[in-house]
Amino acid sequence: GIASEGSSGQMVLQSVDSTANSVPSKADLVMLLEDSGSSTTTLNTDIKGYISRDSGTTFTQGTLVSEGTWGTNKKILAFHNLDISGQPSGTSMCYKITTHNQAIGTKETRVHATSMGWS
Repeated sequence: GIASEGSSGQMVLQSVDSTANSVPSKADLVMLLEDSGSSTTTLNTDIKGYISRDSGTTFTQGTLVSEGTWGTNKKILAFHNLDISGQPSGTSMCYKITTHNQAIGTKETRVHATSMGWS
């Protein structure tokens, strides 16, 4: 993926495209998140996840939920069966993850791994 960080410490992480065999209508995103600093990341506010089927021209935001933990201050986040059928037709799949409200030493959201799927 390609990560960029603005002057305020907010991150935009966009994956390279993966080609679907046919035009998908649903998508999934799973990621590992680590909270660093003294506060906890609020899902869908401090971190957001999106899927595109047209190489990132059009994104649909999914609703991230916690599906478990993998250590101290570490969560498994995901959304499943996100409806992307309203996007322009395409098979160039990518995801985007954005962070918001970050502050060094107070709220530092770290993404360790991601996985995207579709049907």
